[in-house]
Amino acid sequence: MEKIPFQTVQNSIDKICSITEESDLEKASQHLFEVQPDLAGFFMEFIEDMSEGAQDLGFMMALILNKSFEEQYQNLRKMNEEEVVERFEKNEAEFEKYLQINDDVIADLQEKSMKEGQPEILNYIIEELFMSPELEPALEANEQVHLFIICKFFVDCLHELANETAPELVRH
Repeated sequence: MEKIPFQTVQNSIDKICSITEESDLEKASQHLFEVQPDLAGFFMEFIEDMSEGAQDLGFMMALILNKSFEEQYQNLRKMNEEEVVERFEKNEAEFEKYLQINDDVIADLQEKSMKEGQPEILNYIIEELFMSPELEPALEANEQVHLFIICKFFVDCLHELANETAPELVRH
């Protein structure tokens, strides 16, 4: 399966971050909930108790992540609520490890994503949450980690859907 290139991620960041009109942001939000209603709903529910700054950042990241996948893979099917919950529960043990996230965990995730994931997408998430000095307002460490968990989950779900539609998919 083709990986999403850096330029596609950057174009998605530029497009979403250049939105200045509230009505355009509302359209982008509506679009996300039209194409992935249950996954987007799960994402928003996951971040609802976070600070307003964390919620805003998480929401913008979800828009960027979804845009990146849409640009690379057209016609992803909608993941239903049962699939979303089942996938989250299946991966909860892995997410627990992220609560202790450090450079080694990040390096392992990056190595794994080079082999079977979306390395440019993962790099965007890591840079945005952990390496961005201009992150305003500053997030609490637990909010950074929880945003990482939900963004990683969101991307893994979209990646799974993209794998379903990849014509060159070969299983060994």
